[in-house]
Amino acid sequence: MLKMRARRQRGQMLPFWALAVTCLITLTFFLANYASVLTWQIRAQNAADSAASVGMSVQGSVFNQESTILYAMAVDENRIRFLNQAILNTIYGEGGCANQSGACAGDYTSLVAEFNQAVTAYQNDMQLIQRANNFTEGGQQADQMKALRHIGDCTVTDCAFSYTVINTGSSGGTCEGHSCGTAPQEIDVIACHRVPLVAGALFGLGANGAFTAVGRAAAMVSPSNAEVFSPGTAVNPGTNQVYQPIEPQWAALYPSPSYTVDYSGLQVHVNWYAVAPIAPYSGPVSSGSYTCS
Repeated sequence: MLKMRARRQRGQMLPFWALAVTCLITLTFFLANYASVLTWQIRAQNAADSAASVGMSVQGSVFNQESTILYAMAVDENRIRFLNQAILNTIYGEGGCANQSGACAGDYTSLVAEFNQAVTAYQNDMQLIQRANNFTEGGQQADQMKALRHIGDCTVTDCAFSYTVINTGSSGGTCEGHSCGTAPQEIDVIACHRVPLVAGALFGLGANGAFTAVGRAAAMVSPSNAEVFSPGTAVNPGTNQVYQPIEPQWAALYPSPSYTVDYSGLQVHVNWYAVAPIAPYSGPVSSGSYTCS
């Protein structure tokens, strides 16, 4: 009789062990699913941030190219002005052709040739800036769309996600409450992926055992304050010389300082641009307005 009671008491513990094991397995699945959801949500946000940066990268690069070329054009224009004045001084000014011997024609020809080379360099700068941006909104949008087509490329962004461009700021619209200008300077993008849950993959639940990882980000081309640069006085730390030294090659012919190309009075305002994150500006979006892989 005592032996039978002992067996019955031991048998009463089995339901408790089964319940404990079930709770433990459930908790394990819950933690695994939570970790998976958290990991994929972080990954989705990182993917959206990368996509937004890619979408604006070309436009920021175009603006920086324009700034660099405009700087070169300012230097070339300064040189053209001095050479033009030197030519006029050669003809009419003090120490010019009026007071020179037969060498005047050669000096004049030399200055004109130098002037023509400077004009050619200036024209080349104009062609470069036209190639960087053809001065039309359509061209700038085409450049941006080239970058947007690379969204989803595994070498640029996380290819596990589907990307949907919700909006791009362009002419005629507003971005963050202000005019977008003549070029797309803002982008709002969503990255999305359907991720199977641990339990869903284990028990074959299909779509019912998956969740949607969604990341949303926006970015803009942000201009910095204009940098005032003096190429004729600023020292290049690499060479320990000024960026644009004075050209005194005609000083030996004409002692007047008007025959010297001097950049010391030149100041160039240079703008630099970078891609910066901003808050999504397109407002709420429905799940049907973007796609998921």
